[in-house]
Amino acid sequence: MTSELWQFAILIGAFLVIALLWLFIIYLPGRTMEYSRARRMETRDSDPGTTGDSD
Repeated sequence: MTSELWQFAILIGAFLVIALLWLFIIYLPGRTMEYSRARRMETRDSDPGTTGDSD
């Protein structure tokens, strides 16, 4: 009986560790890059003096 509970607890713990690793390694950095890219585009659009051309 207790061995099944330990196995279940280990399974839940492993799932939580994998979920946290996914959150911090994959999800949040991608969201941060999306946010910074959107801010750059917003800043570029609101500044009429900068066209991006070097001519």
